[in-house]
Amino acid sequence: MEDFSDYENENFEEDYYGSYEQGYPHSDGWSDEEEGAGVSLSELYSLCLLPSVSEGIVHVAYLLLWCFIFRITTQTVKLPVVASHAISAASGLLVLNFFFGSTAHYVLVLGIIFYLILFFTSFSLNKWIGVVTSVSCIVISILCEFLLVKKTEWHKIRGAHMIVVMKVISLAFDMEMGTQRTLPSPVEFAGYIFSVGTCIFGPWVPFRDYLAVYKKPVFNLQWLWRILLSLAMAFLFLTVSMCWISWLIPDDAWRWWTAYRDAVSFRSSHYFVSFVSEASALMSGYGLQEDLTWSVPVSRPHHIEIPRSLVQVVVYWSMPMHTFLKQYVFRTTRPFGSFVAIICTYAVSSLLHGINFQLAAVLLSLGVYTYVEFMLRQKLASVFNACILSKPCRANCPHTHKETKLIVLLANIGFGILAFFHLIYLGVMFDSTEIQEEGYSYKHTLAKWAHLSYASHWVAGFTFLFHLLI
Repeated sequence: MEDFSDYENENFEEDYYGSYEQGYPHSDGWSDEEEGAGVSLSELYSLCLLPSVSEGIVHVAYLLLWCFIFRITTQTVKLPVVASHAISAASGLLVLNFFFGSTAHYVLVLGIIFYLILFFTSFSLNKWIGVVTSVSCIVISILCEFLLVKKTEWHKIRGAHMIVVMKVISLAFDMEMGTQRTLPSPVEFAGYIFSVGTCIFGPWVPFRDYLAVYKKPVFNLQWLWRILLSLAMAFLFLTVSMCWISWLIPDDAWRWWTAYRDAVSFRSSHYFVSFVSEASALMSGYGLQEDLTWSVPVSRPHHIEIPRSLVQVVVYWSMPMHTFLKQYVFRTTRPFGSFVAIICTYAVSSLLHGINFQLAAVLLSLGVYTYVEFMLRQKLASVFNACILSKPCRANCPHTHKETKLIVLLANIGFGILAFFHLIYLGVMFDSTEIQEEGYSYKHTLAKWAHLSYASHWVAGFTFLFHLLI
């Protein structure tokens, strides 16, 4: 029989890291003169819901229109391959210009620089293409953030730039590992990194998935249904973030209630972005499965809002990011040891999101919390021979006490509540519209956590001590 402890340690190494990815900046749906609490439903509709949804529809409709144009022009008629890639790049650049204006040229220039890096490394450093390209992209991004680009301008394009960097890094490692045999032509490369369905909100997709959209394209009702479902979920969470949660929980409520409100608002904005990215990718032709169904999983809110563990939160917060880090960072650095691989993965995740105290503090805290939770639950599962691990057990697991047993169910609910508590604490600082213009400072983060008496960190510390004692 397979040794269970060895399986779980391997499982943890594969799923420990990840990213508490920053949602796109958003503002309150209320005007400065209005307050969320104390207004009627009709006022809520006219002052917040209608303007928020209307503005969202304008931007999302423009994006989806160009995604549809791209798909119709490249996947309904037989075009030269070069023409298809050119249409992909051109439509993506048009959308980038619509969303970011003059700052979009930074994304274009950086894309050209990254291709030149790939070009030269592919001829001189065959065994180190991935590492050299990754370091080069990250160093250039740091220089842009601190020296070459204004903070306000860089903050606007950071999300789109991160998607470009992830695409370039994954392509470099694919070339190094041989899964991509040759360097794509400039037009192919541009079509990939500026692909209209993924260049604004993501998601990250590997180069092979981009090429697959041109092979045997399918149009069916399931494709349309998946797009409509993703859009419905996106705008549901947009209204939660902009209007509903502020209407339900006023500023003068208990501090933990307001902390929960701010955390939910932030997470809901992330869900909005995630479901819009699903819709744009699907509209462009990504996500076709072998059974002719469609799926581009990005985020799964029910695993986050009702968590079993922080491990699952990390995985389902951004599934493409999780896959990217697992495949191109963790497994690449795994030969140097699991600890080194975990540290490198955390570092790359932080650098991809930008260098600031807030994100580093959240990512580091989440990493420590996840590790402590995993180790504690592993020990308890071994002592009590019960299915209380961070991830649900397999059907044939060796535990005597299964998930359905009442005491096991209560234990898992308890750990879920603890994870929920930590998520409130970690997400509370993502709330200030003014600070968002240039990114959050360390003072903002510490002030928010101090307001909550650093409770989550204290609980994590006591949890770790308890883990050491058992």
